[in-house]
Amino acid sequence: MVVAIASMKGGVGKSTLCAMIAKFIVEQRGTPVTVVDLDPQRGATILLLGAEYAKQQTGPGVYEILESEQAGIPSAELVWQALKTSPYDSRIRVIPSDASLARLRGPETPRELLGVALRDFAWAPEETVIVDTSPEVTFCEMGIEAAEVVFVPLTMSHQSGVPTLNTMQAVVVAEKAIGGLVPTLVGSAKWQEWRVDSWRTALMESDLLKDYGIQVLPPVPFSHSIPSGKWRWGKLPRSCLPALDAMYASVFGEHALSEAEVACADEVESELAAVEGVAG
Repeated sequence: MVVAIASMKGGVGKSTLCAMIAKFIVEQRGTPVTVVDLDPQRGATILLLGAEYAKQQTGPGVYEILESEQAGIPSAELVWQALKTSPYDSRIRVIPSDASLARLRGPETPRELLGVALRDFAWAPEETVIVDTSPEVTFCEMGIEAAEVVFVPLTMSHQSGVPTLNTMQAVVVAEKAIGGLVPTLVGSAKWQEWRVDSWRTALMESDLLKDYGIQVLPPVPFSHSIPSGKWRWGKLPRSCLPALDAMYASVFGEHALSEAEVACADEVESELAAVEGVAG
């Protein structure tokens, strides 16, 4: 199963969501996950391998794999050499990226390169591959083309509207399944809760979502524990579990958490919002 986290809008939390759902899957299923970093900014590489690795990165990465495929040379051996195990969880592997990937961007770059490389590699039957895309059109479309299911994160801002619609249009054109829209970076203030509800209502009334049955999943609330990255070697923030479980269900056809566990996570988020509201 190949899953992509895609958006043509930067700063919506693609890399963080990618890393968190990878951790959620290995914890809930006990099966391996490989994350493919398809962004020259290396967000997933740094999150899952560490900043020190990013400084000292050696060996092939996603750029060399795509360059090989573009030259018509099978890349299976390069994929094997590129795989790096996360120091935070040995069940998570990463195909890293670096700035050289930007050399491949452009309308002439075949969008099927990554898909061919992933299809030709001998993955374990139970392995999940997650592609973290770039907002740059070339790599966003390449990640979508390689995937079976695509999730589109979006922030509740007017600047997200057009890039989100463009991303969904690319998914529809590629005839891929949209696992859902995932609101991210949602604060705990009451006005933000109202904003999420109003956007969800507007989105669910759009013809595109109705025609293709696209869901708006539970939001990923903003939490100070998320950017700190402590959850990489500890527990995922409980307030994020409803969104991650909804994504899991879209991919695997069943929920990992019980309704009681999801409800408990929602209660924790409500309590945190109340505390922060009083503190403010």
